[in-house]
Amino acid sequence: MQMEADTAHELALSSAGHLPVTARRLSQKVLLILLSGRMWVRDADGRCRDVAGPTWVVWYPGEAIEYGAHGATVHWVLAAPVGPVPPGSPRPGSLVRMRGDDAAGTAGGEALLVHYLDDSPDGSGPLSVVVDVAGSGIGIHPLGDVVGVLDEADEDLNLWSYGPGLDHPVRIDRG
Repeated sequence: MQMEADTAHELALSSAGHLPVTARRLSQKVLLILLSGRMWVRDADGRCRDVAGPTWVVWYPGEAIEYGAHGATVHWVLAAPVGPVPPGSPRPGSLVRMRGDDAAGTAGGEALLVHYLDDSPDGSGPLSVVVDVAGSGIGIHPLGDVVGVLDEADEDLNLWSYGPGLDHPVRIDRG
């Protein structure tokens, strides 16, 4: 496992006072590591599942996240940074509509926006988008192929603090 130098904002120790945690549509990959104790997680079908430590659970961009604790636990939550999002563009995890192929006569389809790619050697653009198109799979498309947003993902969980001593999550001002 490789850790970047400044990862403190990506890692948070949760406590029973800061649960349950929910997000309607994640914009990032989130890993929950339960070292000890019992927790519940809501699965893709909406059912609560009990889990006991040691174990782990992963949520991916576009998925809903919801979990809580049964008593005292020792667990860590790691959230991957979302990365830069082009101005006016939807966050990763959003459900988007893709442009159809006029030459082939196909209509644009729904897709899950996975993340953005910078195709330039100097990191200044142009951008491409990685999407999971329903019925076609994951692919790389020009940014202009995203023609609409059907359901915007919740904002980056790294912009909020769930730290000790807080009675509720607080938005972090990184500006």
